[in-house]
Amino acid sequence: MQKTFQVTRTQAYPLGASFQKEGLRIAAVCDRREQDGSRCKAGVILYDRRHTRGLKIAFPEEYRVGAVCSMLILDYQDRDCHYLLYQGEEIYQDPYCKAVENLYRYGVVKKTLPKCKVEDGFFDWQEDVPLRIPYEDAILYALHVRGFTKHQSSGVKQKGTYSGIVEKIPYLQELGINMVLLMPAYEFDEVMQEHVLQTAEEAALSYRQKLPDKEETAERRPRLNYWGYQRGLYYIPKGAYASKQSPVTEYKTMIRSLHQNGIGVAMQFYFPPEVSPVEILDILRYWVLEYHIDGFHLMGAEIPMELLSREPLLTDTMLLFDRQYTKNVEGRHNSVGWMNDGFLYDMRRFLKGDDNLMDAFLCHVREHQQETGIVNYMAKWDGLRLMDLVSYDRKHNEENGEDNTDGTDYNCSWNCGIEGKSRKKSIMELRMRQMKNAMTLLLMSQGTPLLYSGDEFGNTQGGNNNPYCQDNAVAWIKWNDTQGGKELLEYTKRLIALRKKHPILHNKAPLRGIDFLSCGYPDISVHGQEAWKPDITPASHTIGIMYCGCYGKTDGKQDDSFFYIAVNMHWKLHYLGLPKLPKNKQWSHLLSTSKEAPEIEGKETSQEIGIPPRTIAIYTAIDMPEIQNRTVVGRKMVRKPCKTDTDKSKKKDI
Repeated sequence: MQKTFQVTRTQAYPLGASFQKEGLRIAAVCDRREQDGSRCKAGVILYDRRHTRGLKIAFPEEYRVGAVCSMLILDYQDRDCHYLLYQGEEIYQDPYCKAVENLYRYGVVKKTLPKCKVEDGFFDWQEDVPLRIPYEDAILYALHVRGFTKHQSSGVKQKGTYSGIVEKIPYLQELGINMVLLMPAYEFDEVMQEHVLQTAEEAALSYRQKLPDKEETAERRPRLNYWGYQRGLYYIPKGAYASKQSPVTEYKTMIRSLHQNGIGVAMQFYFPPEVSPVEILDILRYWVLEYHIDGFHLMGAEIPMELLSREPLLTDTMLLFDRQYTKNVEGRHNSVGWMNDGFLYDMRRFLKGDDNLMDAFLCHVREHQQETGIVNYMAKWDGLRLMDLVSYDRKHNEENGEDNTDGTDYNCSWNCGIEGKSRKKSIMELRMRQMKNAMTLLLMSQGTPLLYSGDEFGNTQGGNNNPYCQDNAVAWIKWNDTQGGKELLEYTKRLIALRKKHPILHNKAPLRGIDFLSCGYPDISVHGQEAWKPDITPASHTIGIMYCGCYGKTDGKQDDSFFYIAVNMHWKLHYLGLPKLPKNKQWSHLLSTSKEAPEIEGKETSQEIGIPPRTIAIYTAIDMPEIQNRTVVGRKMVRKPCKTDTDKSKKKDI
């Protein structure tokens, strides 16, 4: 038996539904009109144990303020109720709802519209707060919530879920990550029913004109928006990424667990032009307050960057934008950062040996601002993975079902001599060295580094640079690749640990290239075959970069170490001169992307190193014992031949 509810006036904001002491309060935007220009009748359809088919309750027109309708349903306190909104004949989900029925598994066509819920649960945050990690200290790690642990090799119990990420916290800590960037994990419908993917059998039947009925095929094999860059219910974590019935609780538990282990959480949001700036601001405020989120990467055509950057509540929240938006920001906004696609393209070309890139390379190495953050990357969600970057000259998106026409054709990649997989030892060694080079270029540059999950051990997508619709092993992280990529993984761990330990490698203030401390050295300097004489001509591929530790303090007191990064992206051996260090200091080899460590040769006053082809080597200054000091000074400078690279493929198609 249906019950007639009494309603009364209430405040128009905030939008959405919530329980009050007096009853259930609902406010919604109702701006649609009939063909004659009159307003559509609008209201709520309430579902509970007594009204399983739904009870329509209209918004009183006299309570309307502009396009916002609101009401308070007196004495209604059924916390298990659900609801939908209606305007005219259209029934739809409340875009401001804070929870929704979690009825469907990922990828299943929704035959009924999931109803909204009134989220009223308590969560024990245990004094948790956002971590406020500054750009200069952040190591970003982008991941897809489902794809990160969905593969059977992930080793977690709750695969493809928020809980699965929690199970991987020890791995993230061991790697050295302190901020994860989630691809869209707000509620959205991943099923794109207007298109379907064909199996090989279906393609053959189509050729013979015997393809089954389209509707039957569409229901069986829906096309998916795996990435999630679309409009959705922006106030809710995606239900299909939860292992349990409550996505809200599981998402909050994930954030709390990551925070307890020193790892912040940022998330991507895609906003189409029809989402108003005010609504975007409300959404970000809500996630900061309700979910303790540490940052956002905002994507879309019209992002109100100036409005968001001036919001006091977001002062300590990382706000990442594509670079074109930053031109509208004036003054200091320490929360604002931009995604540096220029680093990706220039450094990829430098990596494979293109000419005319030395100026761009040196700019990216030192590029850093106090006013805004700069996020660098060699690979991200769209485009080729790091392993594919050194294994393919062309994209291979055939599995996307679009005749390989989707995705960018401009990848700046080089297959090292053979397209795709290879068992040839020289090719495998060269690819490993190139991936190490890429990681070194990224983590030894001043901007904030971003790794895409799996790149640290060479995860591959088979050359697919646009797996937006691939909810399978193409786009999932294949953790059994860690065995073959153990060498790269261990090298990446060492680089991250080195960067985090030494402030000069991620300086808070931009490096100026001058000796403003009068210590005898500029904060950053470049070198060539002779120290202090760099070759920056168009054909140059070899350079030495020195970071002076006097400009970076460890523990806020003691000078940091000196570092020299010897870079040779040429296909021949080259020599670089080492600058003279302060008294009682000597250069010592630390890391190299080649298997052999380039030796330091010569006297203390005139030292050089022979860098093998396509190799980066890192040196640091150490204290020189007195007896060792006498030995070095008395040693003659003899050039020893350095074992050349196995890259005999010349420089074709570069």
